[in-house]
Amino acid sequence: MSRIGRGFQLFKETFGILKKDREMILFPILSGVVTLLVVATFLLPLFFSGFLTDVGTSGSSPLGLVLLFVFYVVSYFIVIYFNTALVSCALIRLDGRDPTFMDGIHAASARIGKILSWTLIAATVGLILRLIRGDGDNLLASLASALLGAAWSLATFFVIPVIVVDDLGGFAAIQRSWKLFKSTWGETVVGSFSLGLIFIPAILLLLAGVLAMVIGSFEVSLVIFAVAFLLWVVSAVLYGALQGIFVAIMYRYATTGVVPDAIDRSLVEGAFVPKGFRQ
Repeated sequence: MSRIGRGFQLFKETFGILKKDREMILFPILSGVVTLLVVATFLLPLFFSGFLTDVGTSGSSPLGLVLLFVFYVVSYFIVIYFNTALVSCALIRLDGRDPTFMDGIHAASARIGKILSWTLIAATVGLILRLIRGDGDNLLASLASALLGAAWSLATFFVIPVIVVDDLGGFAAIQRSWKLFKSTWGETVVGSFSLGLIFIPAILLLLAGVLAMVIGSFEVSLVIFAVAFLLWVVSAVLYGALQGIFVAIMYRYATTGVVPDAIDRSLVEGAFVPKGFRQ
C-alpha cells in the first residue's frame, strides 16, 4: 500500500509539472504514431508473409535476424529521439524557463549522432535479450532475460539526460549514467515505486470486459474493451511524458542534489532503495 500511495503521489506531482508545459505530451504521441507507421510499412508485411514467424527462436534465419535488428534500430531511434526532445524540455522547465515544442526538437536534432550511437547499442542489447528469451517456453531463459533487462535499465537510466546535458553518446553515456546512478543510490537496489500504476484503471476495465464476456454480455464486453483500449492509449501517452519528466528530475538530483519545489524530496531520494529494505 505504501508503494501504491507513493506511486500515485509521484503521478500527481509530475503531472503538475506537465500541466505547465502541455506541449511535452506531443513527444510521446509523435513517437507512438511514427513507430506505428514503421510497423505498418516494414514489419507487418514481413510478418503476414510468414518470414518473421520464427525470428528470435532457435530456427531464426540470418536474414530474418538482420531485418529484425534493422527494425529495432529504426524503432529505437524514433523513441530515443522524441524522448531526448522531451527530457530537454523537462530540463529547461526545471531550470525555471518556459520550453517550447521546437526547443525539444532542436535539442534532439543537434544530437543526432549521439542518439544514433546510443540507438545502435540499445538495439543490439534488445536483440540479444530477445534471443535469450527465445519463444518464451523456457522459464529459466525468460527469467534470465528479464533480470538482465532490469539491470540494463538501471545502468542506462540516465543515458538520455547525459546525452542532452553532457553531450555524450554511446558507451561514454552509459558509463556516465551508471556512475551517476551508483554514486547516488548504490549498486544493489530495487525500484521503490512505479509510474506504471497509471495503467491500473485500464487493466481493471479489461478485466471487467472479460467478466462481461464470460457471463454472456458480448455487446457490453465489446464496448468495455473499446473504452479500455482508449484509456490504455491515453495512459501510455501520459506515462511516456511523465517518465521523461521524472528522469529529468532524477538527473538533476543525482548531479546537483536539488529537487524541484513541486516534488516531494522523499519521492526522489527513495526512488531506489537497497535490497532488503523495500517497503
